Amino acid sequence: MQFGDTCFEDPIIKGLLSRVHDVTHVPITNYNEMQIVRYQPGQFHSFHGDYIVEDSQRRVGGRILTFFMYLNDVEEGGETEFSRSRLSPPIKVAPTKGKALIWANVLDSDPHKEDERVWHQGITLDKGEKHAANLWIHMRDFRNPIENKCTD
Repeated sequence: MQFGDTCFEDPIIKGLLSRVHDVTHVPITNYNEMQIVRYQPGQFHSFHGDYIVEDSQRRVGGRILTFFMYLNDVEEGGETEFSRSRLSPPIKVAPTKGKALIWANVLDSDPHKEDERVWHQGITLDKGEKHAANLWIHMRDFRNPIENKCTD
């Protein structure tokens, strides 16, 4: 499920986006629509990165940041695991209501190149349900080109 333009006007969503802006200092117009996800027992999300190479050539630019928020407590499983860094053991984050993660999808030295160290996966959910929200933040204005049907 993705939220459309009307949800950008919802007071709760506006408050959330304002808080994300306070942390990132990236204009809200650079934010993708929020995506809500639901996992049931046995479901998982395979190892992946959030950067889309083709987006770097589009007007909106690549997804430079990911904001990921857990919307409920999970009974068992469903952790988000980052395991690509050669410098540390895998990092597993347990889904807890209200907990949020933010990570850069690009290199500081070259924001047009993906940082593969932040590839991650959603570990299999063993028990209960997992609800979460993704918010991808682009290098440039995302909303106006989409609204004006001016994408490439």
